[in-house]
Amino acid sequence: MIFQETGNILENIILVDVNGWRNNKTTSSYILIGDNIGIFDPGGYSSGQNLINFLDENRIKIDNVKYIFVSHRHNDHSGGASYLVKKIPGAKIYAHGITIENLINPEKINRATRDMYGDFSEEIEKVDREKLVTINDGETFRVGKNAEVVAIHMPGHTSDHFMFLEKHSGFIFTGDGAGLFSPSSGQLIPNSFPPSFKYNEYRKSFLKLMEISPRIIGFSHFGAVSDKDSSIILEKGLKTLDEWKEMVEMNMCNKIKDKYINDFSLFSGDIREKIFDIVLQGFKNGLKPV
Repeated sequence: MIFQETGNILENIILVDVNGWRNNKTTSSYILIGDNIGIFDPGGYSSGQNLINFLDENRIKIDNVKYIFVSHRHNDHSGGASYLVKKIPGAKIYAHGITIENLINPEKINRATRDMYGDFSEEIEKVDREKLVTINDGETFRVGKNAEVVAIHMPGHTSDHFMFLEKHSGFIFTGDGAGLFSPSSGQLIPNSFPPSFKYNEYRKSFLKLMEISPRIIGFSHFGAVSDKDSSIILEKGLKTLDEWKEMVEMNMCNKIKDKYINDFSLFSGDIREKIFDIVLQGFKNGLKPV
């Protein structure tokens, strides 16, 4: 089953379209309901208020939000967290140490984001250290109602990338570590934004995700898949990842774009091709030996 609308994907997990990049169906955040609510990747800065509006409209107590899990440092994932943590007194951000440092001092990453995305960029707002918690690979958090969230270090998209597995339901939030998913076409392409993407680490993390064999996969961009579709999409994603490598090494980048761009339905027309070109360039760079 494929989920691409705001609503429950499980009794205690809600998918929320947070209107990332100021477009609908580009960025999905996930809320783990309970006495101590957890939010996975609130999206970019403006998406923080979109999440607060959703909580208010659905009578979900904002004061119960305690955990804001951030997969990695990029602005379209951590920017919303920098907004939310200042609006919700009891909440803290949980992330890799590199992500934490970028939230404390975001000037460099904000400048790089502006240079790359121009008018589509949104900045991270500086966060006080006491609102930030550094997490470790394998660390477990009791969140929501009888839920256990395990933080799993999954580098490749960035060196600081985490995925988050809810052990009892089999739900895993992949952040940007598994790819860009277009629900309407079922296409999953590598999420290889420069300059941090490293092919070998990304593929190793992808194989680790497949070994976990999650029941439900929650993508940041965009939507979720469950049950047999989870394994189907991951197998398809691995095939695509390997095909991109082969075609790049054969200097066939134009053919990659010709084959995949029409089914890449994320983002509006004025930014969709730009994003695809950036991802493809990042993939090429990420294949180069360190």
